[in-house]
Amino acid sequence: MGQPRGASFIMSGDETRVRRAPVGGPYAYRCPLCRTTSEPVETRAEAKDEGQDHRDEFHGGHHPDGEEVIRVEPEPMRWVDVPRGQKIATVVLALALLLGVWIKTG
Repeated sequence: MGQPRGASFIMSGDETRVRRAPVGGPYAYRCPLCRTTSEPVETRAEAKDEGQDHRDEFHGGHHPDGEEVIRVEPEPMRWVDVPRGQKIATVVLALALLLGVWIKTG
């Protein structure tokens, strides 16, 4: 379990202190005692389940002080992250559009 980059706080683990209103996923469980963060999941419920599994395995089911479910900011997709097929389709489409404009104006 690593620390995701770009994480923003949402709600404490016991849900009594709201830090910022949730806007949507993905979410992760953070344990301050172990200094770990779960892999991102799509819903708060899944992140809470991750937290319960972590508590059961490492803390005897007890809630560490300061544990929380956080909203993880997804990293923007870069050109190198785009699958090869999509890159090819994008280039072909751009060339077709340029060719169309060139023919129409020519």
